[in-house]
Amino acid sequence: MAGSPNEDPEGSRITYVKGDLFACPKTDSLAHCISEDCRMGAGIAVLFKKKFGGVQELLNQRLDVVLIVYNGKTYLQ
Repeated sequence: MAGSPNEDPEGSRITYVKGDLFACPKTDSLAHCISEDCRMGAGIAVLFKKKFGGVQELLNQRLDVVLIVYNGKTYLQ
């Protein structure tokens, strides 16, 4: 399902893939930026909320910085 890669002169590569984003291998990571209120009420954010949940956990943390806790791993941006 992957498209052909496009390489720039510096060797970077972008591969376009059509398919279900949420059907990616478990070894891949997905991330999505959300607003501070964690509403996630439109667009792909709704799908992330339905698939992964964890919204109340994020709200309970009352963070001033971007921090994601998922499956026991912590990611700080």
